[in-house]
Amino acid sequence: MPKLSIVIAAYNEEARLPKTLQRIWAFLDARNFSYEVVIVDDGSRDRTLEWVKDTAKSHPNLRWLSHTPNQGRGASIREGVLAAGGELILGTDADGSVDDEAILRFVEYFDEHPDIDAIFGSRELPASHIAQSQPLLRVFLGHGFILLAKILFRMWRTTDFTLGFKMFRHRVAKDIFSHQFDNHFAAEAEIVYVTKRRGWKMKELPVTWTDNRDSRVRPFRDSFRSFRGMMKILWRDIRGKYTDTA
Repeated sequence: MPKLSIVIAAYNEEARLPKTLQRIWAFLDARNFSYEVVIVDDGSRDRTLEWVKDTAKSHPNLRWLSHTPNQGRGASIREGVLAAGGELILGTDADGSVDDEAILRFVEYFDEHPDIDAIFGSRELPASHIAQSQPLLRVFLGHGFILLAKILFRMWRTTDFTLGFKMFRHRVAKDIFSHQFDNHFAAEAEIVYVTKRRGWKMKELPVTWTDNRDSRVRPFRDSFRSFRGMMKILWRDIRGKYTDTA
């Protein structure tokens, strides 16, 4: 079993994914990490899947999954996490917006704190660093979403519900993602909430983050869909979807 599994959801990422993977590989290989990378291609229409297949031939620690049609980032991360075999499992993005140094810090924190089950990256802690910020509209809408999540989920100490950089112990990840259902815009918030509802102990750590100006986010449309997704999370909770023993 590798020490670390890194799960990356990819949709039309032929331009960004190779750069992100080369950077991650260089970082981990320089530190003699035992790891695997699991790429989940989410019905890409470009050459993402072809590139991953070709690259896997010369990188035995690269695994890939794919599905068609596109199902959403939440579905892809869930599928990858449930297939991952590492002692620790990290879900992250193809754009590499979080500095790789956070990977090492998170792993070391797990080693030093055996009581912690999940670590979530945060851009909102005092020690967090934003190397390149988002446009003001996205910052405003993002903070509004965080405030709403705090209120609806009663998680006042959580600072960042939307960053796609989360690491889990193996058995914890399998439990959480077996009870995670959102495929799209509320997936990251749902992961945080499910961690709480399943009784796992979580910790937020600061990260260095760079906004990706090529992001495909459409602020108003995606904000509405995120709000709708949170309502569905609360409805699932009322129906006992997060507390059953499945």
